[in-house]
Amino acid sequence: MARISKLPVERHDGKASLVPEHVIVVRVASFVFRFESVERLRECIKYYENKTRPSSRIAARTLAAELGEHWREQRGWEVERWFERLPMYLLEDPKRQKVLKALSRALALAESGNCNSNKRRHQ
Repeated sequence: MARISKLPVERHDGKASLVPEHVIVVRVASFVFRFESVERLRECIKYYENKTRPSSRIAARTLAAELGEHWREQRGWEVERWFERLPMYLLEDPKRQKVLKALSRALALAESGNCNSNKRRHQ
């Protein structure tokens, strides 16, 4: 069973914001995903749709195009991307299918606006 909710982000700097910020929380397969935007959620769904994993190596030319000519100073080799920090058990096919189903449901709820902060949806 997946639990999907939309929670307000609490600011710790004491400043008020006129723009309400929310985070989409999806609890599935003993793991909690937190998404700051629907675009991040789509990116994660796209990642889990692939059965085989792409190479984790990034070409220097690609990094230079994204980060500028001084990319080596901005990104060290020890830096991991978001998908490299996920637990490996989530990539096993039965768990991957559960995760994909829950994330797709969260996307549908987020796009329809039915994912309320106090209301939890169960699958």
